[in-house]
Amino acid sequence: MRAGRCSLVILASIFLSACTIMEPAPIVTVAPPSAVPASSPEPLLPTPTDLPFPWQDTNAIMSGVCFEAANDAAGNLFILRSPNELSSFYDLADGSDLCRHPVQRGAYDFGNGNVLAGLWSKGVGCIAFHEVIEVVRDDIARIFSVRLRFITQGQCNYELVRPFWIGLENMPDYDIRISVE
Repeated sequence: MRAGRCSLVILASIFLSACTIMEPAPIVTVAPPSAVPASSPEPLLPTPTDLPFPWQDTNAIMSGVCFEAANDAAGNLFILRSPNELSSFYDLADGSDLCRHPVQRGAYDFGNGNVLAGLWSKGVGCIAFHEVIEVVRDDIARIFSVRLRFITQGQCNYELVRPFWIGLENMPDYDIRISVE
């Protein structure tokens, strides 16, 4: 009889344990360490222009310019106001003999006073990018100004060239300024 009770208790324990709902272990996610030290300042947002920026990102139009030509042009500001000026720009890159192949030419709509403006910046590191510090549009003085900071990070010994090309709408007679710190 004792053995029967023990068997019943064991069987009941097995059945009851089968009815217990086992919750899955909680999923813990750990954020990967930031590439930027925690003591670095937060990026400055443009002033007085709010996001989104008042331009179109046109880096893709210049993606056909080879590294060597972009590296050679780094530090120079280009303001293109017509298809002829864009074509001359590409001719200049082709004529430099720095690229092994002809530059792949992109198109841009210069209608309604649209302007293509940009530059390349170069540095050494693992990654590089432009940070917008300030954007000012003065419609009275007809000046559009963008101030950038060029940032390289990491201890890699890579030569880096990064574009900053923007399309600006209806600015045919504006003095366009882009500066890099």
